[in-house]
Amino acid sequence: MTGFVRFHSATRLLLTIAASYGLGAALDNTGVDTFLAVILSRVGAAVGALPFLHIVFLLTAALSCVVSNAATVVLLYSVLIKIEISGVRLEQLMLVMMLGASSAFATPIGYQTNLMVLTAGGYRFSDFFKLGATLTVSLSVVVCTITWLLPEGVI
Repeated sequence: MTGFVRFHSATRLLLTIAASYGLGAALDNTGVDTFLAVILSRVGAAVGALPFLHIVFLLTAALSCVVSNAATVVLLYSVLIKIEISGVRLEQLMLVMMLGASSAFATPIGYQTNLMVLTAGGYRFSDFFKLGATLTVSLSVVVCTITWLLPEGVI
């Protein structure tokens, strides 16, 4: 029975990832990814490299709080791959995006375990936001600063 459960979980994961590629393709086919990349490039040029990494992290974490982290990465990858900002390497953007997508702390619906402990632990939605938003911002400072300071070739 445990083999079936493992197979079933792996199948669900693979189907979730495969289905999210359709969303990325839709962004690409409609040109929405290019439109968003232009907007984010302008924002990045205006604020600078390190603040832009924070924006990407927080945007990714916020999106990951309402959809799966796999879907978040697929959606944002097609946008971020087209961004060119002075002082920001593509590898930095990808690392910040991946870590941001795994930072769904601010809502119970962003990650299955959060949802499981919501009622069992007697938590409220606002409890996740209070603690999760603080944790997300704190993690953003650490992740983005370290990523920005890493020399080229490390990632």
